[in-house]
Amino acid sequence: MSEINAGALQGVRVIDFGQYIAGPMVAQLLADHGADVIRVDPPGGPRWQHESNALLQRGKRSIMLDLKTSADAQLARRLVDSADVVIENFRPGVMDRLGVGSADALERNPGLIYCSIPGFASDDARAGVYADEAVVAATAGLYPPQDGNWDHPPVVNTLPLASVSAALVAANAIAAALIARERGSGGQRIEVPLYAAAFELTRTFIDRTPGRAHRPLGTFGGSHAYPIARAYECADGRWVRVTWLEGRQIGDFARLIGKYDDWQARGFLDAGVERVVSDAALVEEMTTEIEAAFKTRTAESWEKEVGLIADLAMVRSKREWLLYDEQARAIGATVDLVDPELGVTRQAGSPVDLSLTPAAPRPRRPLDADRAGILSELDRLPAKPAVVSAEPVDLTSALQGFRAIDMTVLLAGPNTCRILAEYGAEVIHVGNPNFHGMNGFHYETHGGKRTVLLDLKKPGALDIFHALAKDADVVATNFSQAVGERLGVGEDAVRAINPSIVYSRLSAHGVVGPRAEFRGHEEIGQAVTGALMHFSKTLAGNMQFFLLNDNGTGQIAAFGILAALFHRIRTGEGQFVGSSLAQTSVAWMTPYMVDHRTRDWDSDPGGLDFRGYGPLNRLYQGSDGRWLYLAVNRSTDAAVLSSVTGLEGVHKVEAETLQAELAARFAQKPANWWVTELNRVSPGVGAGPVTPIEEVVVDDWALAHDLIQQREFPGAGSGTLVGPVPYLSRTQPKIGFPVGRPGTDTRTVLEELGFRDRIDDLLTQGAVREPATEAPPAAQA
Repeated sequence: MSEINAGALQGVRVIDFGQYIAGPMVAQLLADHGADVIRVDPPGGPRWQHESNALLQRGKRSIMLDLKTSADAQLARRLVDSADVVIENFRPGVMDRLGVGSADALERNPGLIYCSIPGFASDDARAGVYADEAVVAATAGLYPPQDGNWDHPPVVNTLPLASVSAALVAANAIAAALIARERGSGGQRIEVPLYAAAFELTRTFIDRTPGRAHRPLGTFGGSHAYPIARAYECADGRWVRVTWLEGRQIGDFARLIGKYDDWQARGFLDAGVERVVSDAALVEEMTTEIEAAFKTRTAESWEKEVGLIADLAMVRSKREWLLYDEQARAIGATVDLVDPELGVTRQAGSPVDLSLTPAAPRPRRPLDADRAGILSELDRLPAKPAVVSAEPVDLTSALQGFRAIDMTVLLAGPNTCRILAEYGAEVIHVGNPNFHGMNGFHYETHGGKRTVLLDLKKPGALDIFHALAKDADVVATNFSQAVGERLGVGEDAVRAINPSIVYSRLSAHGVVGPRAEFRGHEEIGQAVTGALMHFSKTLAGNMQFFLLNDNGTGQIAAFGILAALFHRIRTGEGQFVGSSLAQTSVAWMTPYMVDHRTRDWDSDPGGLDFRGYGPLNRLYQGSDGRWLYLAVNRSTDAAVLSSVTGLEGVHKVEAETLQAELAARFAQKPANWWVTELNRVSPGVGAGPVTPIEEVVVDDWALAHDLIQQREFPGAGSGTLVGPVPYLSRTQPKIGFPVGRPGTDTRTVLEELGFRDRIDDLLTQGAVREPATEAPPAAQA
């Protein structure tokens, strides 16, 4: 392979008007990967004055403009006219009023990718609501009660779930649009509402597809009663998190602690997950035994000894991960940068690794430091022409004509290639017929893919894989490097067949470092990075309600693949793309992932009893028992609340009693009444109903925009799926066609590859398999 190049997005010019988290985070991801980002701030700097700006604004040049003045508005238009990408996350209509809206910008600069990230979509009745992160998250179903019981108060998650989800979706949409533009489609407008992006997190609970068993939402949080999937205290008082200690793993663990014969005799080793979850007597007996075992050693020693044979990790704090963890340093998940305001910092690195074009985070620039250079540059730059490829193509989708081979299982990996399929790639999923979890999320994550069952350990199977890989653009995997090499499908083997391949591998901990080969599911990524402890404020930690890492890693890996494909279109070079559950977990914690000399790690908000940040930014309960989230912008005079019937004079209440006073007032009328009235008040006041997912599923706007879709699955029945989140004006992603049972397309794909005469022999030898005639079994919850 070639030597390391500059970033994959080198030469892409981005104008970042974003504020708070979502917009700046997208621009930061682009800047880390080589884009030239110009940050435009209002007088006084970012609206959100926070230490995490050292991370969110890094790698960007800075200019300060007052867009309410004609001179600066004209400068802003010139910047937009010079750009490849514009990012903004204001309420719909704001940029139009400032003279830099998308319609005019695209008319002047037809090659522009203009990305808007509002709280609610421009055609949503809620578009004008003050879309504070918490208002959107509450409305979108992201604040359920800890135990799923709506008689109990909701939990306000202090991770910016809606904002980060929107940032990841928008980064993919921009990368896909750049690919489409490079191929001749021209520029386009993108819209990624925070509300819509939240569906990427709730899709696992919205999903009602054949073969899927569903657990109640509340069971994802906490150390639940499964002895094979919970937290255990160790000899040093620290905790480890175990995820699905089943099958061979529990036997290997029993051997390690000298309990194999005893546990086999007591039925622990062959009980099966269903019984381990539901048999109360067995649950108690196994839990007692495993608890006693873990109490004999320290958490760190258990991690080092068990990590290779079972899904286990020590529960760490955010500070431990960022400052002291060897694995974090090894994979570049932390970087040291000298910030102009905070001094020496250690902050989160890039969540995705590209081998030829690695991320290169650079320090934040002082406010307005680059004004002279930027203005001088504007005088020299030519007008931006529409970008057209040498051979223009009429693209209906960004990845039309690309082929990806998806060899992943469960959630994160399949979600990666689901996203590629939604952007138009032809995706063939190659499944292992012996994998017991094949049907677990099959219908949810494999939409738009053809599916083949291939046993790589059988004679003839590698011939088929080689034929698939030879003409592919992407190969995606999530087995360990050792397993890939042993099966003959590792990166080197694939690159020998197809030198320009983009080869992606997902892992639990990262592709290099002391835990590179350690196993892990969702909770492991949360455990090692501090997300569990942040959520619950306990040493044991509680799992976040949603599968942040499985869904987020799918988005992040897709971004890495799209950036690598963009680079390959320009250079012909393929490369390796690595992502991990741990790196994704850190991305969700972006506001808390900067260390500096005065950082107070004990002040971060959170905990299962957290209800808000102050009297004017928190949950309140209405007279009907339902909850709402009130958010008043800090720059807004609280006196405006007095214009709401029932809140007269509330701004005169003493600060120390304001929360109790508001709670008493809100208890007089139903929650939705208050939401309606509060959202009429002022651009700086917003309210959102705390909505159960069961109600989010029937949201009028989501149904009208195909975010919720009813689908028929060949030979399996009907189900509900979540459609693509982003809107792209030229190359709109589309929900994939309903996938059939695993192996449905085995025969067809083999015929296309030229194996028609060998199919029967390959089936007899077990190298390939067609789907069973009976309906697939339900997945375990």
